[in-house]
Amino acid sequence: MSKMWKTEADLRAEKAKAAGGAAAGKIDAARKNELDALLKRLASITAVFQMRADGVPVPQFRQIRELMDIYIAGGIRAISEGQDFLDHGIKLSEQEIVDVHRLVRNVFNIDIGGTDQMDAAKEPAKP
Repeated sequence: MSKMWKTEADLRAEKAKAAGGAAAGKIDAARKNELDALLKRLASITAVFQMRADGVPVPQFRQIRELMDIYIAGGIRAISEGQDFLDHGIKLSEQEIVDVHRLVRNVFNIDIGGTDQMDAAKEPAKP
């Protein structure tokens, strides 16, 4: 059964396939400008968050900004590599993964597992 509704990512993929010349996952100049503008908006939101959060006496809450910074850095890196981070997600570096784990542990008081733990959770229990 085909999808009834298509996402923007689906439409862009179809357009790129129809154009023939575009490599899968690579972005054109117009899309790059859209993503650059989006990252600027995200950075502005992050700055406002920091200004507002500085008055809150909860240091864990203020650390959420560091998660925002990691996301923005990943988006900048993706664009510089010609990738659409909205369609394909953010690829974190080893250090960023460590930082995200530390921040989630500090902010939410939980440990998040890496991909090994996620894969293990998907496997059925062994008798």
